[in-house]
Amino acid sequence: MKNNKIIVAVLIVVIASGLAVYVRYSTTKNISSISEPVTPSAVVLYDNTEYGFTFSLPDTWKGYSVIKNTWEGNPLIATSIKETGIKLIVRNPKWTPNLPYEDIPILIFTVAQWDSYVAGNFAISAAPIEAIELARNNLYVFALPPRWDFDYSEGHQEAQDIVASRPIKAYFLQQ
Repeated sequence: MKNNKIIVAVLIVVIASGLAVYVRYSTTKNISSISEPVTPSAVVLYDNTEYGFTFSLPDTWKGYSVIKNTWEGNPLIATSIKETGIKLIVRNPKWTPNLPYEDIPILIFTVAQWDSYVAGNFAISAAPIEAIELARNNLYVFALPPRWDFDYSEGHQEAQDIVASRPIKAYFLQQ
C-alpha cells in the first residue's frame, strides 16, 4: 500500500513537471516564432493585370521597378522542345549598379508548361533544384526560380522575408 502511494506521488510529480516544461517551452516557442509582419500596414501593391496576380511589398519598396525578361527551358528528353516564358524581376528601389539589392524574380509558366516542367520534360536551371510554385490562376503558374537568392546580394534577407510572407495572390483571367 505504501509503495502504491509512492508510485502515485512520483507519477504526479513527473506529470506535473512534464506539463510545466511543456507549457514553458511551447509558450516560449510560440513567442519566439511570432515575428513582426514583413509588410507594415502601409503596403505597396503591384497589380499585374496581364497575367492576373498582385504582389504585396513593404512600404520601404515604394518606387520599386519591374523588369520584364524571359526564362528558357532546355529539353531533358528527346521528345521535348525548348520552352520559353516570361520572367518578371521585382527590383528594390535602393538598387544601384554599384550596390545591387536582391531582386525578387517571378517566372510565369502557362499551366501546360508547368505540368511539362514538373513532369521532368525540361529544366530551367543547371541546379538539381526545382522551381517553387508561388500561386496559380486559370491560365498561369507563378514560380520562384531555383537558387534565386544564392548570390546573397544586399537586402537578400529582406527579399527572403517578403517571399516567405506569401505576397503573391493570383486571380481569374478571362480568356
